[in-house]
Amino acid sequence: MGGFSETWRGGSAIARWLGGAPLMSLRVTLMARNRQAARAILTRHSVKMLGSCRIEVVVDGPTPAPGKGCVLCYNETSLADVVAFSAVMWPYIDRAAAADIYAWIPFARAACRKAGIALVPRGNREATGRLLEKTVAAVKRGERVAWGGEGRLSGQDAVTRFKVGASLIAIRSGAPLVPVAFHGGHQALPLGSIRARPGKISVRFGAPIPTTGLRDSDARDVADHAQAAVAGIYADLGAQGLVGL
Repeated sequence: MGGFSETWRGGSAIARWLGGAPLMSLRVTLMARNRQAARAILTRHSVKMLGSCRIEVVVDGPTPAPGKGCVLCYNETSLADVVAFSAVMWPYIDRAAAADIYAWIPFARAACRKAGIALVPRGNREATGRLLEKTVAAVKRGERVAWGGEGRLSGQDAVTRFKVGASLIAIRSGAPLVPVAFHGGHQALPLGSIRARPGKISVRFGAPIPTTGLRDSDARDVADHAQAAVAGIYADLGAQGLVGL
């Protein structure tokens, strides 16, 4: 019985989240007067889904201060992590990036612009290069930028290989790279499943990784360093969860 109710709860919550995305995006496009207002609408939409799934989100660790440019590099295991990001991360970032697959949602592209979310064009190196340059300039101005490490949902109870995008931005702007681990999404709502188990997603900020004096050729090493840091935090959060059982 528990499995049926969890599947019904998760399936209906996902359907409402996805089905309501076009209207939510239109509301952002037409009604939000600034970035904060746009993000408030996104937050409400995401918090509603998490509440329906009975998933809470907890944030801890040394969060970056406003006005001090940095690049936040994080993992994502499932849709639950994406929704958790939208629910809790806005107080700690000024700009974010997302896969351009979200542009398929009606009105999403305009809504993302209002919220300060850049859609990363896959398969278009020239456009991606322009986006990197624009993002580097933003970090140099003191903005905190969130850029996914894996570039996709991993679908695994693990941190998978990080790409070099976030590292390049950090190196070119001379700003620190901040590792951020999301843990619990895979357990609560695995990728490819609609069964939502009540639980907790922990979002933990790690110690910044300095990049001053580094070059583009160091980006792979920095990405590996960030991946290892996030993986370590992920493992610690998983071990804490086991202790609590």
